Parts: sequence; C-alpha cells; structure tokens
Amino acid sequence: MEFGKADPSQLASIDFRLPDDDSRTWNSLAQAKKHLRGLPRFGVGAPVWGVKDWIGKVYPTGTPSKDFLFHYSRQFNTIELNTTHYRTPDVETVARWREQTPDTFRFCVKFLQEISHRHPLGGRSALLNEFVSAIMGLEDRLGISFLQLPPHFEPRDLGELRKFLEQLPKGFKIAVEVRHPSFFSDHKLNQAYFDLLSEFHAHAVITDVAGRRDVLHLSLPTSKVLLRFIGNDLHATDYTRIKDWVERLRTWVTLGLTDVEFFVHQPEDRNAPDLIAFLIDEINTSRIASADGTSVLQLQKWQPMNQGEQLGFF
Repeated sequence: MEFGKADPSQLASIDFRLPDDDSRTWNSLAQAKKHLRGLPRFGVGAPVWGVKDWIGKVYPTGTPSKDFLFHYSRQFNTIELNTTHYRTPDVETVARWREQTPDTFRFCVKFLQEISHRHPLGGRSALLNEFVSAIMGLEDRLGISFLQLPPHFEPRDLGELRKFLEQLPKGFKIAVEVRHPSFFSDHKLNQAYFDLLSEFHAHAVITDVAGRRDVLHLSLPTSKVLLRFIGNDLHATDYTRIKDWVERLRTWVTLGLTDVEFFVHQPEDRNAPDLIAFLIDEINTSRIASADGTSVLQLQKWQPMNQGEQLGFF
C-alpha cells in the first residue's frame, strides 16, 4: 500500500499517539448504548487471502490456491475484499465465495474503482446498481462495504457523495474513506462530511498509516467502525500502536460500540498474520467487557499449521 507510506528510517520519530475522541463519537456511542445488549461484532482480518507464503503457516501444507478462501475463512472472520475494486464479480463467483465460508464470516467489499474514482460519483446509476446487485448475492456474508474515495475528492464534491448514498438500497451497510487533506486541515474535521455520513447512517473508515497522520480521525458518525491499520512489517511501532488501539476500542465498547472490522495491512502480506495474532492476544488479555458488563470478549486466534495438518475446529 503506497498511500501514506513513510521511510522506515523515520518511523521512530513519528508521533503515533491516537488523537482524542470528539464529541460526535461520544454522542453516537451513547445513543447506541441505550439499545445495546451483549458484545459487539468484532471482525479481525487481512486485505487478501491469496498469499502463497501462508501455506504451511496459516493454510495446510499443499493447499491449492482454489482452497485459500476456504481455509482463510476458518482462520479469520473477515476480509477487506479488494478484488472487487477492479472488477464486478459474476454470480458464480459470488455464490462460490459464500459457499466456501462459514456463516460467521463477513466480506467487507471495496467498491468498484470505476464507480469510486470517476466523476461524477453519483452519476453512474446503472453501474452502481449492477455492482450492488452482484455483491448482495453474498447475502448474510456481506458485511460493511467500503467506499474509498480518491485523493482528488474534495469537500466541494460532497453533493456527489450525497447523490451516491441516496441510490443505495435501504439498510445497505457502507463505510466511507476520504483522503483529501482539506477534510482534515489543521486537525479540524470537515463537519459537513461527517454530518452527511450521520444523515445516511453511513459509517466512517479510520485509516492509521505512518505517513498521513492527519487522516487518523476518531470521529464516529455511527456505532460501527471499519478500521484499516497500516503497519510497517513488524517494526516495534506496530506493536505499540496495536496496544493503543486495543485500549481505545475497549473504551469505545464500554461506551456503546456495536461493530468493529479491523484490517491489518503490511507492506509484505506474509507478515500480516503475526500482527493479527498479537492483536487478538491483546484483545483477549485486555478483557474487553460489554457495555452492560455481562460478558467479556474472547476472540479465536488463528492456529499455526503443522506439516500436513488440516483445520478441524469448525
């Protein structure tokens, strides 16, 4: 991932501390807490499943590529599905994805680039309808979809985003990411943008990346969040940043957070499982309690494969 990439020699000098929550976050979580029962949905995963380096580690030795998703979905419970950014999947592909995964698994589908990165955003109704219809074939496996807007999308373009959101089916779960610096200038978030998300019950994408600390906002227009953590190949700062996120999420859960999708990116995909394992250990050790205090979150950690071993716990 090139967005926000920092020189490794500079990592030790970057201020990785999380900013304070803003009042929008407190209000959104407080509203959700009134109706919340039990623990939140907590997804932890990677942005890819087709990593050959995971064979013998995450996947059983000898796993063919056609079975990668099957084994991925029994080690992790969510995926940031980036393949859909480049083409709309056909009916057969979507059906196969659904059949290969357990009912607890969620696909967080990234919107087609032809929709998200072309002007006008809300002016491609036929293409949008085709794409949404295709991914809704995932049925109960479809999680929070993900609209990543291009760097040239500015606050003056919010009318396009409004038109886009108006065209989505009622109840369609979507999170939005913006990247233009003017949305975050002087660490002041663009209120019109977050107001628009709130109006349409759209969720915020939070991206934590070394070279663009300005985009690390902690403003939640809803009680759900899609978090993209961009690490640096297991640099020491990856671990301290994960610890900070677990503490913040623990606080948010007590305040009323209902859904988390946490995606761990690494420059080298082979390193992602190691940081995911650390993240899950930190979550389980922190004993994140439900907002009503009746239960404690414990996530299943992916199981390392021994020679010839098959997954047998599902």
